Order: sequence, then C-alpha cells, then structure tokens
Amino acid sequence: MSIINIIIQGALTGLFLTISFGAGFFALIQTSINNGYRKGLFIALGAMLGDVLFIGMAVFATSFVKDELPKYSQAIKAAAMIGFIIMGLISILKSSKVIDPNAQAGKKPFYYISKGFLLNVINPIILITWLGITIYLESTLNYNFADLFLYFGSVMVATFLAQLAVCFFSHKIKTYLSNLFIHRLNILVGIIFIAVGVFLYFGSGDATTEMERASELLK
Repeated sequence: MSIINIIIQGALTGLFLTISFGAGFFALIQTSINNGYRKGLFIALGAMLGDVLFIGMAVFATSFVKDELPKYSQAIKAAAMIGFIIMGLISILKSSKVIDPNAQAGKKPFYYISKGFLLNVINPIILITWLGITIYLESTLNYNFADLFLYFGSVMVATFLAQLAVCFFSHKIKTYLSNLFIHRLNILVGIIFIAVGVFLYFGSGDATTEMERASELLK
C-alpha cells in the first residue's frame, strides 16, 4: 500500500474514533465548556498518552496481550465499570455547584492530563480496538513496522486535530449557554459515564469478539 493511502487510512480512523461519541468525547466537551479549551486540550493530551501506551502494547506485545487479555477480561471489565460509575457520580454530584473560575484555574495541567489518561486506560475496549486493528494490518494488509508507525502516527495527528476543534468550538459556544444547560450537561456526562461502565461489563463481548469488530473498521 502506498504512503499516501496509509496516511489517509490512518487519518480516517483517527477521525472516526474521535467522533464515535465515547466517554472521552463528552469529557472534552464538558471540560472545554466548564474550564476553557486549554483545559480540554490537556484532557485530549492525556487520552492520547493512553492511546500511545495501548498502541505500543498492541504493536510490540501483540501475542502476549492477545493470549493473556482474555484470562482477565471479567476482572478488567469490572474494574472499568467501577471506575466509570465513580466518575459519573462525581460529575452528577458536582453539577449543582457553581463553577468558581479561580478554583478551576488553580488545578494544574497534570490533573486534566491524568483525567484524560485515566478515561482511556480504564476502558479495555480501547486496548482491544488497537489490538484488533494491529492484527488486521499485519496479517491481512501485510504492514511492516514502518507502515504501522506511519499509520498510527496519522491516527494520532488526526485525532489531536479533531479533538482540538471539539475543544475550541465547545469553549466558543459557552457564551450562548445558560447555567441551567451547563448543569444539565454535567448530569448528562455523568449518566453517559455510568452507562459506558455498565455496558463495558454487561454489554461488551469477549476480547476475541471485540478484536474482530475492531478489524471491521478497516474493511
């Protein structure tokens, strides 16, 4: 496959994953509206670090992860459900509080980066998705290491640019939003987090099934 085709395929994958309306997508909107687009970008940076970690695991430890992940899938899904439910409850409980800009400004970038990173790493579907994509690229499209590097690099660039746009426009529309709308948004994000956690445990398939679904993204 040509370099241009690899770049295009990677960029399209990144855009698709960004607008797939997962928990991270709504966290970007929520943070950008409540705390400014720069804080939203720190969330995006943390999420990207999680992606880089998982992509590295998928590329360099494909066999090990593929063999070992199913053994602990139930425990991993249970931990993910608990994590998302806790974050959802926090978002709902905080929704009634008036946001103090000075208090929010006091939170260091590390706080938001950690939140974005946590949103990714506690979600086993993300690791399984990258693993399924990597297996498909290597076994079906015969990608070598250079091809994989170019593909995933394109994914990351496209993802970051898309998340940058989400953060910027979310912050810009804040002036048109009422306090009631922001209050309801925080509740909605909390409900989405809880729903994602419940789905991860009760609705998602086993690791093998989810990897097959991920490979379908590229067909």
